[in-house]
Amino acid sequence: MSALLASEVRRIFRSPRFVIFTVGLPLLYFLIFSGIYAPDGGAAVVVLMVMMAAFGAISASISVGGRVASERHDGWNRQLRLTPLPGWGYLAAKAVTAMVVVLPALLLVFGVAAVAKGVELDAGRWLAVLLTAWLSVLPFAAVGLAIGMAATPDSAQGMSTVVMLLFSILGGVLIPAQVLAAAIVAVAQFLPSYWIVAETMAQAFGARLDARGVLVMVVWLAVVGVLVIVRYRRAAG
Repeated sequence: MSALLASEVRRIFRSPRFVIFTVGLPLLYFLIFSGIYAPDGGAAVVVLMVMMAAFGAISASISVGGRVASERHDGWNRQLRLTPLPGWGYLAAKAVTAMVVVLPALLLVFGVAAVAKGVELDAGRWLAVLLTAWLSVLPFAAVGLAIGMAATPDSAQGMSTVVMLLFSILGGVLIPAQVLAAAIVAVAQFLPSYWIVAETMAQAFGARLDARGVLVMVVWLAVVGVLVIVRYRRAAG
């Protein structure tokens, strides 16, 4: 599993498209939006920092699904089943890969916010913000795997983009939840994208985690994770 994980990470970071769009785009959005809406700094910069970091994290983790779809089409999964690697090891390696590729997007946005935009948090709060945002991508990694197990190579990228945008718009990642209609906000609170922003924002401003958010993300991870495992086992049968 460690060999597969190392190979996956190397392959992804060698992709210029990944570096530009998945890592660079959230930073570009942050710089543009913070320059327009928070030129004088303050709390608004922290809000935009969290939102754009969450956007990058969601994009990076869901994007893993495209590679899974390609590997299924190319027969790589069948080859792996001939090795001692168990099915859970394959899925775990993909999930951990998603966690690894998310880190650059998070660190870049947070680092630029601190250095160029004057965001000042103590070390403990920075760590809490990073860990909260990072661990909150697990449900999205599961969603990316589900897309990869269900889609074809031609449709995976489109499906991933649509799902990512739906999560980001309805969950208040690209548009602040406060300006959304009440009905949309009610739906948003059942989405992990709403809570990756809300929980990370809470850590940035020194508040506690909301138990509802933790529950929503755990449920999404568990339910989608089970669907991925079932789909993987059926494909192996």
